[in-house]
Amino acid sequence: MMKTIILMSILLTVGVFQAEMVQAQNAAKKPVLDIYYTHSTNRCAGCNAIEKETVATLNKDFKSQLESGEIALHIINIDLKENKSLVNEFEIWGSSLFIVKNGDKKNTIDLTKEGFATARTKPETFQTTLVNAVNKALK
Repeated sequence: MMKTIILMSILLTVGVFQAEMVQAQNAAKKPVLDIYYTHSTNRCAGCNAIEKETVATLNKDFKSQLESGEIALHIINIDLKENKSLVNEFEIWGSSLFIVKNGDKKNTIDLTKEGFATARTKPETFQTTLVNAVNKALK
């Protein structure tokens, strides 16, 4: 009887420990930065340039962080039904580029204006702006 109680206590302790480990692993998988590029179905040259330059810059300068999951890039068509909750959550009405740190909307960096001003005509300027914003957010 005593052996059964001890064995059950050990198994319960191990089970709790394993559950805590799984929870910690899942928390560790969450990206530190979520980078959202949103667009509608009909896109202009500026919209296409923002996506192109964002993808290229992240792959060039933050490849290891993308691969590890520290940074997650989300390209979202706001016209699709399955994206409506995100559209409502962030009050998106058009093409946007923003960085959210640790899932906290209060820690959002909006690069939409800079994207439209520079991605198509001055891609180097846009890339520098994006790299600086991501580095700042990662600190």
